[in-house]
Amino acid sequence: MKLDLFDDLMLDAMSAYLGRMSRRQQVVASNLANIDTPGYKSRDISFHATMQELLSEDSIGLKTSLSRHIQAGNPVSLQSAAFEVPGLGLRADGNNVDLDSEMLKLSETAFGYSLITQVVRGKFRTLALSINGGNG
Repeated sequence: MKLDLFDDLMLDAMSAYLGRMSRRQQVVASNLANIDTPGYKSRDISFHATMQELLSEDSIGLKTSLSRHIQAGNPVSLQSAAFEVPGLGLRADGNNVDLDSEMLKLSETAFGYSLITQVVRGKFRTLALSINGGNG
C-alpha cells in the first residue's frame, strides 16, 4: 500500500484558494495602476464564486487504485475570472476605481492569504510531529 502524505484534498483546496487570492491581488493591483485611466472599470474576483467552486461536488476528484475503476468528478481547478464591479459611481472621465475600496480589497486579500498559509503550516507541523513520534 502506497502512502502519499502530500496527496490531500484539503491541501488541494487550500492551494486553489491561495491561487485565487493571488489572482485577486493581481486584479486589484491592476485596478490601482489604472486609477487615472479614462473609462477604466474596476474589476474583482468573487469570494462567493471561489467557495462555490471549492465546495461543489464537481470539484472533488475521486481517487482510484486500479485502472479499471470509473473516474468521477474533476480535480479542484479554479479559473479566476475577474468580473466588472457593478454599482460603483463613475467619475467624469468614466473611471470608477476608488482608492479606499481597492486598498480594503488588498487588506482582505492579504488577510485571507495569511490565514490559509497558517492553516497549511499547522497541517505540516502536525505531520512533522506525527513523523517524529510526538517529539517536537
